[in-house]
Amino acid sequence: MRSYKNIAMAVTAGLMLFSSCKDDAFLNETLKDRLNTETAYTNKAQFDALSANMYRSIQLMYNTADLTHEAFILGLGTDVAFDPRDDAAKFNNWGLVTSREPFSEDWFNLQYAIIRDANTLIENASKPTVLWVNDAQKNETLAEGYFFRGFAYRNLANMYGGVPIVDKPVDNAKIDFVRNTREEVWAFAKKDLEFARTNLPLTTASPGRVIRAAADHVLAEVSICLKDYDGAIAAATRVIDGTDGAYSLVNARFGARSSETDKDYYYDLFVMGNQNRQTGNNEGIFVAQFEQTSTGAAVIGGTQFAGRPLIERMMWCNYWGLAKAGYNNVAQDSTGRGVAYCRPTNYTNYTIWKNAGTDIRNNETNIKRKYYFAANVGSFKKGDIIPKSFLTTRDDTMIYVYPNWAKFGTDKHIAQKPDNGYVRDFYLIRLPETYFLRAEAYLGKSRADLAADDLNVVRRRAKAPLVAATDVNIDYILDERARELFGEEFRMMTLTRLGKLYERTKKYGYERAQESVQMFNNLMPIPQTAIDRNVGAQMLNNPGY
Repeated sequence: MRSYKNIAMAVTAGLMLFSSCKDDAFLNETLKDRLNTETAYTNKAQFDALSANMYRSIQLMYNTADLTHEAFILGLGTDVAFDPRDDAAKFNNWGLVTSREPFSEDWFNLQYAIIRDANTLIENASKPTVLWVNDAQKNETLAEGYFFRGFAYRNLANMYGGVPIVDKPVDNAKIDFVRNTREEVWAFAKKDLEFARTNLPLTTASPGRVIRAAADHVLAEVSICLKDYDGAIAAATRVIDGTDGAYSLVNARFGARSSETDKDYYYDLFVMGNQNRQTGNNEGIFVAQFEQTSTGAAVIGGTQFAGRPLIERMMWCNYWGLAKAGYNNVAQDSTGRGVAYCRPTNYTNYTIWKNAGTDIRNNETNIKRKYYFAANVGSFKKGDIIPKSFLTTRDDTMIYVYPNWAKFGTDKHIAQKPDNGYVRDFYLIRLPETYFLRAEAYLGKSRADLAADDLNVVRRRAKAPLVAATDVNIDYILDERARELFGEEFRMMTLTRLGKLYERTKKYGYERAQESVQMFNNLMPIPQTAIDRNVGAQMLNNPGY
């Protein structure tokens, strides 16, 4: 079992500062939630236990609930995905997205939970009573706190615009928070990330623990937000050129299942157990860790229900339940257990793949588009391909049969059990995105030629036709992000960062989302709970909410 996962599991019960995303971390930073800081933090092991809280918060970005909760940050209701089961669901109907909407509220509170822990670490690590081996150990520990704080403020500024900057632990009830500007929050995050990238290690023996390349990657994005394009290019280049460690795009078979000849190296990126450098993956930069139980455990297949992402259930179609095609509504190892809580839009499944050529990301291995009859049905025989003409109702193509992206599930579950049997680690940062950020920065400097070069590094790996500089703009970069990073990047946050959520949803989103999205949805609402409890100072919401 991975060592850093052990740390996180060991301290969850005793040191976690919140029990779920429902905890209003923003306005509850009080001493009752923390150990006595005069005695709790005196050595490296105790700071590791504190930092484990922040890694647990990263896990909670993916596994706090079932249904569509985690689909929110991956782009639910935008250009890439929607809820196919209910036309009136929030984010299908953007009119339901208000300051009391729980998905965006949970995300907001989770970032402040990270900030709370980071502030506690940063303040206490500098005290003279702490026993450090040397200054390097101290600075490396501080850098972890600065990384997470910068990461969280990046998330907040991108999604909500200006938010209050809290730069130290809040020991007493505080009810007079004031929103800083968006630019001030980005600048604050940039300063934190610069310290982190200077002092984090190049490598770590603990899978999932942050390293220098992760800090430079996030720094590149924040620098773009501040229109410091040269700084963004420099930060991304340090990741790409080996300054921050030996990273490269995977272009050969590796890891578990690499001997299966019907798969390819892109498929290998998403096989269970293949996400970390220790398994030969040189493009995973920051990876959320999820542990499996032993196959003989009482839990069916994998981890406890709330202990791992439900991405297969959420993203895959329910074709094993299509009775009219001969299925018996019993999920099998080979079918997975998709429930179609979140469906890719037609833009994601079809539009971006026009002129795909030999792009392996779009082949049948990586996006399953062919489904087969499970029994003899009328003139069709078992094993025949289900034709489009057979799918006559709305649910046929919204729920039961639509393209399944291989990155979200498997045909070989733990203990051959599809229930809870797909447990893999999740990429927060993968090297292709670093290339996309540098391309974005080059575009900011009117160097579409260099932007095209970076995009083509990723496209060449995918065996896709190369893009010409004349075709590169920010929308093309967003298209390439969808092709490469759908279900990985925080698409909601990418679109709000760029002010493109309204435009892209209006153009490519599900028809109910197209009808209801408004310009002010380019930012998410500040939670009403934060506003109502802040009685000592006025905190206005974003316009429109």
